[in-house]
Amino acid sequence: MKFLKLKTKYIIILFAIVVKLTFQFIATANSGYHGDELLHIEAGKHLAFGYMDFPPFIGFVSWVQDLFHSDSLFINHLFNYAFSVFIILICGLTTIRLGGGIIAVIITESSILFSPGFGASQYLFLPTAFEQLFWVLFIYFAIGLCNSQNSKNLIYIALFSAIGFLNKYSIAFLFVGFVSSILLFNRELLGKRIFWIALVIFIILILPNPIWQFENNFPIFHHMSELYKTQLDKQSFLKELMTLIVSLNPFAFIVWLTALIIVPFHPKFKVYKLPVFTLLFSFLFLMLSKGKSYYFYPIVLSLLAFGSVYFEHLIQNRKWIVYGYLLLLISFGLYILPHGLPLLKLNKYIEVYNLKPNKDNKIPLTFENYYSDENWDKILESVSNAKNSLSENEREHCLVWGRHYSIAGGINLLGKKYNLPNAFSFHSSFYTWVPDFNKNIVVIAISESNLKRSYWEQYFDNVEEAGIIENHYASEENWYNYRVFVCRELKYNSEELKKLFKDKIF
Repeated sequence: MKFLKLKTKYIIILFAIVVKLTFQFIATANSGYHGDELLHIEAGKHLAFGYMDFPPFIGFVSWVQDLFHSDSLFINHLFNYAFSVFIILICGLTTIRLGGGIIAVIITESSILFSPGFGASQYLFLPTAFEQLFWVLFIYFAIGLCNSQNSKNLIYIALFSAIGFLNKYSIAFLFVGFVSSILLFNRELLGKRIFWIALVIFIILILPNPIWQFENNFPIFHHMSELYKTQLDKQSFLKELMTLIVSLNPFAFIVWLTALIIVPFHPKFKVYKLPVFTLLFSFLFLMLSKGKSYYFYPIVLSLLAFGSVYFEHLIQNRKWIVYGYLLLLISFGLYILPHGLPLLKLNKYIEVYNLKPNKDNKIPLTFENYYSDENWDKILESVSNAKNSLSENEREHCLVWGRHYSIAGGINLLGKKYNLPNAFSFHSSFYTWVPDFNKNIVVIAISESNLKRSYWEQYFDNVEEAGIIENHYASEENWYNYRVFVCRELKYNSEELKKLFKDKIF
């Protein structure tokens, strides 16, 4: 009987993986690229131990995907599919490792599958997708350390901590939570030789990135300073908490909230003080640091496992409560899931949710993957027309300047079928990839709606507007349209422009 129950748990996990991949493949068929994805895909063409605004791991992943030389969304999401599968797997195994039964595994997996926040963050080719796996692996092996006292778990923790750090620096909040938990409950770990061996392994693995940061004057500090100045300092935690609750399915809130405030002090979980207080402290430190709602996603994933096991223990044989709860969780999750994952075609999405134009005759959609393909077809055609209007000599000395990194990234990935020139930008990590050029080039410049001819006249003596592409689904006025300009008589060469933009990178 025990074997059959264990087998059933694994079948549930396998079924959840199939559902997850089905959702991902449907979304791939219904969507285009998110602007931030285009930046990270471009990073694969510029392998380095660091970038201006993110660590190197995603650049390596992008480089692997770029071996296919394809602009296919499917190809550029290969690692997302794989990591999503492992997230579902590890969260299920974590629940089992905590002593969870069939009900606990179902609650854990359902809370992940039917969450628009997890759906979007695991679908998009961004560091957030990979970050979640490294966090749950960390907690999985921390639980293993509590169960068996096998010190090899510390080596696994060091390994995945290092890769996680090379993927996204925000894993530092997990480290702070872990160290705080050790100092309070597991100080004996500090006396073990293998703890320090694990620490040395971690330092050796991440060392190339701090060296790169040092050689490049620590751009991460500049980036974080701008991030706090323009976004994080203006945030309200209560507002971010509400966003977190809604984006991760309100019916899952009770599960992870319980894991956050009850499980750490419940006698059933006494042996797991190290991982559970690690999560609690990480949550508190992130809250004090004014983290955005999606910064908490990796914490919530592991909290769901703890909360599911607690609820299974609480309700025990009252199955009607389980069935009722799962019905609400899944049915409401299916209703809100398309807000984070393009499970519907654009027109169907607008119809189902009865979306109406605003005062500017726009239907604002926050998830741009729904409509980005439509925009890019028009942008590429407009840029191609601008290029074809040039003389043969001008076309030979022509580059595309994307004011925003997403524009430059999109031209470089999708513009090959139009035989468009390479694009550059002084925005974000694109700043370090600007090619050398003199003043004699012709530039096709593309900017958002708020940057008109006068913006480009700062850098060129001759600027002609070549096209305006309307964005019918923009959620911000700056993106209501795209403007294409043909710019001649450049006032500065590439090095001089880099000096001008040095303090405007972010």
